[in-house]
Amino acid sequence: MRSIPVDGGAIRRARELAGFTQDALARKLHVDRSAVAHWENGKTQPSAANFKALRRALRVTAESLLVVTDDKAA
Repeated sequence: MRSIPVDGGAIRRARELAGFTQDALARKLHVDRSAVAHWENGKTQPSAANFKALRRALRVTAESLLVVTDDKAA
């Protein structure tokens, strides 16, 4: 099963719309601020547990944080 990458820009936009700084979101998720920064710049992907906590904290759907591609050729 292929994993779907998380869109770092979408994380950043959702975080800003929710009124969180990277530091405040990191504290809420019990991760280091650099983890949030790495997710946002695409350096790393959140674990499944962190992704679930992230979307709950930001009050967004999972789909809104995923990279959408047109896979009609598959």
